[in-house]
Order: sequence, then structure tokens, then C-alpha cells
Amino acid sequence: MIAAPDALTPLPLALPTLQQLPLALARLCLGVERFARRQLGLARSSHLLLALSGGADSTALALIFSYLARRLDLRLSALSADHSLRPESSEDARHVQQLCLALDIPCSVRRCDVAAAAGEWGTGLEDAARRLRYALLEEERARLDADWILLGHHAGDLSEDVLLRLTRGTGWPGLAGMGARDDGRRLLRPLLFTSPRALRDFLRQLNVPWREDVSNSSLAFRRNRLRHEVLPLLRRENPALDRSMGALQRLGNLDAAYWEETLDNALKARPWQETQEDGASGLLLPRALLEGLHPAARLRLYVRACRILGKQNAKGGQGQPRASALLALDEALSEGRGNTRFQLPGGIEAKVRQDCIIFKTPVQPSLSNARAASVTPSASRP
Repeated sequence: MIAAPDALTPLPLALPTLQQLPLALARLCLGVERFARRQLGLARSSHLLLALSGGADSTALALIFSYLARRLDLRLSALSADHSLRPESSEDARHVQQLCLALDIPCSVRRCDVAAAAGEWGTGLEDAARRLRYALLEEERARLDADWILLGHHAGDLSEDVLLRLTRGTGWPGLAGMGARDDGRRLLRPLLFTSPRALRDFLRQLNVPWREDVSNSSLAFRRNRLRHEVLPLLRRENPALDRSMGALQRLGNLDAAYWEETLDNALKARPWQETQEDGASGLLLPRALLEGLHPAARLRLYVRACRILGKQNAKGGQGQPRASALLALDEALSEGRGNTRFQLPGGIEAKVRQDCIIFKTPVQPSLSNARAASVTPSASRP
């Protein structure tokens, strides 16, 4: 169990003010502020929920925004999700609480049974942990009525994400990696173009400790294999790889915005229809809509349908459809192969008929059975 708030002691930090920071550290904070304000649209006086694990990245996120809070009149809260997968996970959560106590940020800890969720959903531990974590963050954001959830993903994480999507067969522009702003899930990633080395140097120079997750070195996980084996090879070929990936992400964002506008206009002219079939909710895309679109637009319409249905599907989450599956689906439509079915990520099925394509997903059990259990607020302030 995590200690009760009155048993917690703050981390012994002796932090200078923003004005007293070494020039390089102050520039780092102000660069994050500039990106958050200009590119992400972060407004003054926002209420932000920080997702904190105790690792270097999220610790730097908490520290940087504790400096920016005074400048921007921000209200900060924090959540740490204890996945209960490692013996030391409760100590990681306690560390987060102690950090937040030192920074005067109210903090909650939510424990969840990732192993049970993975077994129920038939997914890997890493995927189940991610889905539960995002669900808990959104529950906490809604409870606090916070404006945004802030995540500590950095430039190295972006490069890993691009490679993960490449290995899964993701198409463009999703191949460009995670976005810095996700309006649908109220997520901001203000460190996405900041190097992990800069974040760790920031913490070291201020003598701020963090917790290392030993599972991050395990090659049992694909992400770790890419991080420790593939990316070092690519960076030797191109030392500016992470900056190149950042440029790719920006291009992907522009293209994604273009296609969203294109699809919005197409759906205004010929709307798709919500449908119920065999107890499953779905979307019916009429042939009149599909035939009026370029194949590139049709593929992106299929992705949009999967994204919408994926949000309703607790078991499946919001996996990225493979480009090969989308191409095969569109080929079946073009060739008029009715009654052809395709299985897509998240348990979604696409069925081609002579006059339409129907995307549907079965009703799944709620996440609430696998979520747990306790909320432990820190004693920093109400």
C-alpha cells in the first residue's frame, strides 16, 4: 500500500527560481513555453493534469511546468497510475507523490490490474497498461474538470513511435507518429520535440532525482528492441535522426489536417449512416459517397471510421489499421466483391456489400472491471 498523505515527506529539493536558472536551463523552459503557447494553443490560466510515472521524462515535465505555472497562471494537478506489474511500482508512485509535495502540486495515485485486463482483452501487458493508463487519466481529468492532460513524450519517443508504426504497416500520414496535440482525448505533448538528453541534463543540474523503470531495458518488448538495437544504428547513420523525425511529424500533421477537411466536405455532401447490425453498432458508407472520392481519400475515410468505432470499443482500443488491409478493402470495393469481410484492429469488422461498406464493432465490456481501485491524494494542497 502507498503511505497515507500525512506520512509523506517532500523530496528535499533546493530549486532556484526561473530567473536564477543557468541560461541553458532557462532557455529549455522558455522553449517549452513557446511551443506550448504558439503551436499547441495552451491558454493562460489553464488547468493541467500531469501524467507522472516518476521517470526522468515525466519528472522533467513536472519541474518545467512548475516553473511555467507562475508565468502563465496555470493550475497544476497530477496523476500517477500504479500498474502493479513490478515489486517497486508502489515506490515509484510514492516518489511521484513526494515530488509533487515538494512542488506544491496536488497528486492522486490510481492502482489498476493490468495483468487482469490483458487476460480479459487478449492483449499484451504493454498495450493493456497503455489503455488503462489513458482511461484513468481521462477519468481524473473529467473529475477535476481540467482543460488538458500533459504527457512527457519527447523526441526519442517520437522516433520510436514512427518505427513502431512502420513495422505495423501504418499508412501516411499516421506513419509520421504521435501528435503533439490531440483534441479528441484532450492530450498535449509539450516536450515532443525536446531531446531526452536535454531533459536528463536539466534534472541532473538541479539535483532532482527520478526513478528508473527496469522494464525499459527488457528486450522482450518490441519498443525496447527498437530503442536499444535499431535506433542506435539509424542515429549512427544520421545523428540528426530525431530532428528529421520531428520534421516528418510536422509534415504529417499538415497532411492530416488537409485530409480531415477533405473528408468533412465529402461527408457534408453525402453523409454516412450510423447503423445497428447483429447487436453491433456501426457505420454504413454508401457507394455514392465512396465512388465520389479519390482512392487516397477513401483510405482515409476508412481510417476515420475505425477511429470513431475504436473509441467505443473498450477491448480493442484504437489500433492503427495496416495499410495493406486498407488497400485490400478498397480493392474489394472497386472490384465489386460483395459479402467480403475484413478484420481490422480493435475487433472492428469491415464488410463490403454491393451498395456500401459497413464498419462495425461488437459491444465490449466496460473498462471499469479492470480499473482499480483507490485514489490517494497528496497532502500538498486541497
